[in-house]
Amino acid sequence: MRAARFVFAIGLVVVALLSVPGPAAAFCVIVEPPTPLPTQVNGTQVEIQLTEGFARVVIIKEFYNPSDEPRQGQIAFPLEKGHELITDLRMKIGNVTYGSSTQNRTDALNAFLEAIAKGQDAALVQYDPPRDVYWIAVTIPPKEARTTITTLEMPLTKIDGFYAYTYRLSIDARDSVSYLRVHAHVETAAPLGEVAVPSHPSLPVIRGGLHFADAYINETRPAATGDLHIRFRAAGASLSQFADSSGDRYVRFSLDAADPTFASSLRPTPRALVILVDASGSMGFLDRWSLAKDAVRRIAGDLGAGESYGVAVFQGATVAPFSPNLQPWTPAGEADLVRFLDSFRPHGSTSLAAPLAQAASWAADARRAGQQPILILVSDGRPTRAPLDPDLEPNYARISYEQEMPVFAMAVRPANHDDETVLHNLSAYHRGELVTLFGDVSSSVADLLASIRVPVLAGLQAQVPNAANLSLASADPQVVWQGGEAFVIAKMRGTANDSLDLRMTWSDASGAPRALDVRSAGPEIPVQFLLKRQWVLTRVHALLEAARARADPAVVAELTTLATENRVATPYTSLLVLLPQPNQGGDRSAAETSFPGSGLFAAPALASGASSGFSPIFVPPLVAEARKADALRRDVRTSLVAQDEVDRYVAFGSAEYARLDLSTASSRYEGTYLRILDVGGELVGVQRGLPDSSQLVANGIGFAGMALAVVGFVRLSRRGSRSQRDDEKLDTATPPGSAPEFIAPVERTEPPE
Repeated sequence: MRAARFVFAIGLVVVALLSVPGPAAAFCVIVEPPTPLPTQVNGTQVEIQLTEGFARVVIIKEFYNPSDEPRQGQIAFPLEKGHELITDLRMKIGNVTYGSSTQNRTDALNAFLEAIAKGQDAALVQYDPPRDVYWIAVTIPPKEARTTITTLEMPLTKIDGFYAYTYRLSIDARDSVSYLRVHAHVETAAPLGEVAVPSHPSLPVIRGGLHFADAYINETRPAATGDLHIRFRAAGASLSQFADSSGDRYVRFSLDAADPTFASSLRPTPRALVILVDASGSMGFLDRWSLAKDAVRRIAGDLGAGESYGVAVFQGATVAPFSPNLQPWTPAGEADLVRFLDSFRPHGSTSLAAPLAQAASWAADARRAGQQPILILVSDGRPTRAPLDPDLEPNYARISYEQEMPVFAMAVRPANHDDETVLHNLSAYHRGELVTLFGDVSSSVADLLASIRVPVLAGLQAQVPNAANLSLASADPQVVWQGGEAFVIAKMRGTANDSLDLRMTWSDASGAPRALDVRSAGPEIPVQFLLKRQWVLTRVHALLEAARARADPAVVAELTTLATENRVATPYTSLLVLLPQPNQGGDRSAAETSFPGSGLFAAPALASGASSGFSPIFVPPLVAEARKADALRRDVRTSLVAQDEVDRYVAFGSAEYARLDLSTASSRYEGTYLRILDVGGELVGVQRGLPDSSQLVANGIGFAGMALAVVGFVRLSRRGSRSQRDDEKLDTATPPGSAPEFIAPVERTEPPE
């Protein structure tokens, strides 16, 4: 029971955490069920190291268990794809620090559960697929403290000439009882240019020479502070190296896209805007459809010479393209586009995956025409038909990866943070951004268009002549994007004293070959101690992107091996700390822990309703009929019905119902007189056992409510509801699976109220 309560609380907290879209930010938070003496964080210390193209963050948290029972402290890291990964976990008790080992996730979880069952102190970093978060679980004896030392690392992408990093400092400031200390250190191989902390403009940035700067935050009590945003840039080309004791040498070279070296070679790739527009039932509320139509017209109107666009409207099982082919923007085409959009009435279910086949076809056409495809999804972000989030994300990962197409999204008056987060995940994880539209269409469209970047230099290749066992973590050939950089991260055999001969080649705007030769004596190249980790993380992220898109066993095997050898927690590998001494709180069985294996990464079991203790008794007819009316009203008001997301209605036992393939159906709503199935690419409402209102004439109360509800059902089956209950939350979906045949409704007797 404690495990079930724990997992339920975990689910609520994680949903709250993940429902807030925003920029990538490292953060962690304690998650535990309500308790009179919750685990507390005595203090937090954060060390942030930033350099060209890389960030390392070490988070030191001191946990204290004030209760008389052993605890398993839980820390959630909702880390965004393509950003931070946990690369080390250590646990400190007193003056002794214990390191971690890397294992595949199944073996690590089993070892952790065995350890705590024997009363042994342990800590675990594990990826939780259903909630898309990383967990750290730590055993804490009664009245004792445990300190976790967690390292996060990630590559940094240069955007508009700057590297940027965000740390979710507000969470640490809220949770830390006694102290919060932050040290941010920026050090570059090239001379350090501008360093800015826009989130804390009054925070002093202390320069320590040409190449580094520091900033400090020191709080001695819980304090309200915003997240920490740091931006920095290096002046000129950057060259650094690191050689380890095993004989491997790592080298990084980068050059800004705006460098004069590339001036005659840059040619922005013309855009091909692939615009997918949601016209499902929920888009018909809160003036969403009018806003969406205006936004689409303005987005397409931004196109210039040599650029093209395609618009596809999707609702229910239908995907309707404005034109079968991409086309250029013209004033005459604008009028045709407006008429095309005006021809739709929002209705039916929402499948955000339905238009992806059309998008893939247009993306392939764009590439053949020498254009850069850009996918723009315009929706309120509420999918009502499978696949649902998070199963939806791999569909977008695949098309983005295979078509080399960034995904942008415009959230049109989303009903809540959950809906907005769906669109955030589909765009931010795939080299795009989310823009939310509430009313000012022109400014929202301007923000979206300003965030789009296109390639300016393609086919750039790197060579390191005479290098032994050369392995590049950077793409080769690579594409340089607007505001970005050309960079090479290479691993080879050698020492820091060896000379370096690196060559980059590309073609200029006329097609003529161009080259840049970088030659340097080994001792003259600055040493960057994080360079080996940067090579590893760059390679790991590339493999993760490929694994999410294609799930190739060879890619997964390479990823697992690389992550295990270099201590990186991924969806396939975990970090485990086992302490040799027994837990001083006494032996505990696995069933007594606050989260056993089935509770950590599985849903809690549902309690049986048979324990209520009530026995069937006679229910007066008046009460029974009133309950029937209430049940029918609930069916009519369910959000899928109220927001016109049901594609069509059939009667149970009818010929239309007999043609449904229930073996492939999954249930989206189960009511008394209505069942909604996701089947055959549609949401189908199945009406069953509607009460005969003619039998209720003598019952004025029951008849009035029942008659209105039945009339509502008849109208819905013909043309769909237009209820204004737009903000009502979607009903909880039944897990996908085969939908069984209906059993005729059985009248249940309950004690009168």
